[in-house]
Amino acid sequence: MKKFKLLLLLGFVMAAVPGYAQMLTMQQYLDLVAENNSELKSVQANIDAIKGKLAEIERTYSFFLNAGVNYGDDQSGRPFPTMERLTNFTTDVSVNKQFESGTQVSLGFQGAYTDNSPVSPSSNYEVTDLAPFVRLEQSLLKDWNGGATKASIAQARANANSALYLLEYKKQGILLNAKLAYWNLSYSRTVVDFRRSSLDRTRKILDWNNKRYNLDLAEKSDLLQSQAAFKTRELNLKLAYESEVKSSRDFNRLINVSDPRVNYHVETFISSGNNFEKDKKLEKSRLRADVLSSMEDVKSAVQAQIVSQKGMGADLVFTGQFAMNGVNKDFPKASSDLGEMNKPSYSLGLRYTLPLDFSLRKTIDQGYKSAQIAAERVVENAQLQESNDWLQLVDNWNNAKSRFALTVEIRGIQQQRNSEEQELLKKGRSTTYLVLQSEQDLDDSYLDMLKTILELISIYEQAEAFYGVNAQ
Repeated sequence: MKKFKLLLLLGFVMAAVPGYAQMLTMQQYLDLVAENNSELKSVQANIDAIKGKLAEIERTYSFFLNAGVNYGDDQSGRPFPTMERLTNFTTDVSVNKQFESGTQVSLGFQGAYTDNSPVSPSSNYEVTDLAPFVRLEQSLLKDWNGGATKASIAQARANANSALYLLEYKKQGILLNAKLAYWNLSYSRTVVDFRRSSLDRTRKILDWNNKRYNLDLAEKSDLLQSQAAFKTRELNLKLAYESEVKSSRDFNRLINVSDPRVNYHVETFISSGNNFEKDKKLEKSRLRADVLSSMEDVKSAVQAQIVSQKGMGADLVFTGQFAMNGVNKDFPKASSDLGEMNKPSYSLGLRYTLPLDFSLRKTIDQGYKSAQIAAERVVENAQLQESNDWLQLVDNWNNAKSRFALTVEIRGIQQQRNSEEQELLKKGRSTTYLVLQSEQDLDDSYLDMLKTILELISIYEQAEAFYGVNAQ
């Protein structure tokens, strides 16, 4: 990018010197748009943000570390009347993970230090306990085989993908506008060059008729016709300059430049006409991004209904824990009959939950079903619209190709006719009116060909931007 900026700086310096201007290719222009266009940068930033959120969705299955400590000092005697003071320090550290099966597993250890100060000093003791454990929890209804979790993740992913497709669609539109602005500038400059050439040709006819009139070899009407034709071409050239200024502003606006001039050479769009002379067809390679977005909305609606149904239903949760208890104890002799305390322990449990809002379930479920139906209807409409737009684009392409072939033939004929009229006029066998008419017809045929080439380029750029096609 630094090298590219240096080239641009050199281009500006060269543009300040008469006769020099940097060639800016289409790809270089698109790079400038990506670097400077605020709207495109905003869209790209949002795309990057959503991609980051997509990665966040997967955190559900990531490992998590939990750690906690607690210190207690109780002198109230409430736990045990014979206790004057009870102090304890506990810690709990575990690594937790949820698997796609819906099983939540914790692996860690618990530590505890207890100091008992009873009323009778002879009964005082301290206990230190370290208990490694493994704990698991499994839903047997809602999240069996990860049902609720997977549906929630799928819904979030579909929402993110839907937003991504819409942003990509917007990005494609901005880049399409940039390409069209580039080709419109090239077209406007080509028209200016052509209008200037046409003016020069008409000036020669005017000069020739002016000499003939001064020599009394031509009627004044011939001179007036030549003058009118010359002024008409002056007007056409002025209009062409105005069109170039507008195209230049559109070109600069997309790279965040406020200037009616473009100090770059651009690729000659007329050379693209050679790409359409053969029998090429448009082949669609993908669905349009707005359709893909609506399809993701349907996926989201389906998963949202699953999440809702599981959330409204009953659940039966199994829990289990196994711990290895290692106790370092210091009991008084009188308490030695308490025995060993370092044996393993385990626990099993079941927990049942049932929401009691039965009257609301049907209404809520119907709402989610309606949302799904609405999303499906949107997809149907989007697919129909996309299909019609594609067929129209193909028709426009084929029609423009046919017209382009005709404009090429017509231009060739008009060139021959104009040459013939010029020769006949020199021999005195034609009139100024017929020569000027042949000039006008030649101009019209050439401009028709240029417009058709620009139309073909526009159609192709649309097809490439939204449908990923290539001309075959």
